[in-house]
Amino acid sequence: MTTVLPIGYVTVLEAAEMLLPALYAGVPDLPLRKALREEGMDVRDGLAAIDELWKAVDAGTLRPMAIGGRPRRVVRLDAEFTKQVPTLRSPRGRGFAALRQSNPAYHALASWFGPSPYSVSLAFRETEVRKLARKLMRARRIAERGEDQQKPRGRPSQIAIVQSVISDLVGRGNGIPPWG
Repeated sequence: MTTVLPIGYVTVLEAAEMLLPALYAGVPDLPLRKALREEGMDVRDGLAAIDELWKAVDAGTLRPMAIGGRPRRVVRLDAEFTKQVPTLRSPRGRGFAALRQSNPAYHALASWFGPSPYSVSLAFRETEVRKLARKLMRARRIAERGEDQQKPRGRPSQIAIVQSVISDLVGRGNGIPPWG
């Protein structure tokens, strides 16, 4: 059962879909993938995007939310809680359907959302997912750059230019005032 999410939240699949361009933009397709696309098959690598989502959750840069119940509640989940729920981090599972009463996470969800925590949806904030996509794109661009292509950090030095102008003025004798 799909829950209607509040504005500004996306499901796991939508978040993975937002990360795909950041992971693969500018990377040439493999010949097998090209052939499958020409046949009309949809060959996206959502598994890698879902893995990146959970890596970000473990790092603390992306916060998973549980949304559901009556009245509707939004509860922030921590990474340790998401590890307790079976198949929540699985690309095929992505929900709380495999959660049983013997699991301590079931009782926490039941206290937040009522006696049926199976209707609860997992979601992420859209702004956080977009921020993660920009971070991944930036990291990929930096990694693709070779050592010889590294740009120097900071402002370029102007000392050599200024020294040559000053030495020219001093050499001509018209750049320094008599009192200085």
